[in-house]
Amino acid sequence: MKKYMSLVMKIVICILMALNLTACRSARELNKIAIVMGVGVDKGKQPDEVETTVQIAKVAGSKGMSKSGGSPGGGVDYLNLKETGQSISEAVKAFNRKLNRQLFFSHNQIVVFGDGAAANGIERYMDFFLRHRETRLLVWILVAKGPASEILNMEPAIESTPAISIGELVKNEQNVSQIPAVTLKDFAARLMSKTTAPVAPMVQRSKKDDKGLLYLSETAVFKKDKMIGTLNKQETRGLLWGIDKVRNGVVVVSMENGRENVNVLTTHANSKIKAKIKAGIPYITIEIKQEGDLQEQTSSKDLSDPKAFASIERLEAEVIRKEVLAALRKSQELNADIFGFGDIIYKHYPNEWNKLEGEWNKVFKNIHVDVSVDARLRRTGRITKPIMSKEQ
Repeated sequence: MKKYMSLVMKIVICILMALNLTACRSARELNKIAIVMGVGVDKGKQPDEVETTVQIAKVAGSKGMSKSGGSPGGGVDYLNLKETGQSISEAVKAFNRKLNRQLFFSHNQIVVFGDGAAANGIERYMDFFLRHRETRLLVWILVAKGPASEILNMEPAIESTPAISIGELVKNEQNVSQIPAVTLKDFAARLMSKTTAPVAPMVQRSKKDDKGLLYLSETAVFKKDKMIGTLNKQETRGLLWGIDKVRNGVVVVSMENGRENVNVLTTHANSKIKAKIKAGIPYITIEIKQEGDLQEQTSSKDLSDPKAFASIERLEAEVIRKEVLAALRKSQELNADIFGFGDIIYKHYPNEWNKLEGEWNKVFKNIHVDVSVDARLRRTGRITKPIMSKEQ
């Protein structure tokens, strides 16, 4: 019996080992693929057309490529190609007429929608990026101020390709906390929500310098799949405070005399949105807790005094509260639930939500929201007393 069991075990082990020796049937060689670093989507000239731009990385060993599509010795590390079709997948197939390689999307950094396409509605474009097996859910979603093809054609100052440069800009904003960093997963989740409005950072060319560097300017707000407005930097950070997305950044506090400022660097922040329903009427509470260190002061006030600490904390809490209220006012003006109040009410009060759902647009515009902020100043840095004299 033992001999029989030993034989069976050997056969099973051999079968399992054989399964691990199977070849990679779907593998593709590097010299057979074109690595896509960025995708731009613009509205076509015809109503049912989409203009797709792909940015392909120049791989080692290939000849010089130019931005316009291929004059040798162009000196850039990428190639932009543009095609028009009834859908993105149709445009992708059309690229095969220009390339002797197959597009490879697994290393794609960004998807940029032109503001014309965003205003017209981007739901019809999202299916490709969510369904294609090579597209990562963590790719960054942005809206261009102007055509997306022009943004991808801006030569970067530091990085090798515009797509990588824009991707690094978005990553950096996670630390600055002035513009939201939105992934494909985040955007799709909001897009598929019944009430929560999608948002995305807007990228545009700077007019303040000769090189025309790209920067993230404001936040695009969508109603369903159509862009209906924007948030400025103050309103954007108010949104980030409310949805617990602030990780860093400086809060500028104006002192009571109105002539001097204190800059507080946020070291820790968290927020919670709570919902209550009384007599069929929803009430929202946003609770924010923030901690920060004194980064800079342009006043002569001695901040080593505990009373001065308390004064700054009170003024800072009011600054944060005003930013959240500014975002709330803009969202109600646009009638776009960017904070996700509807989903929170549905989660905690599903039965009451059934009564509110049909009139949510009307309810949201008049919903009562209470914002409470607890701001704490923890450290003053290497010095406690101000460098400025009181005579100044």
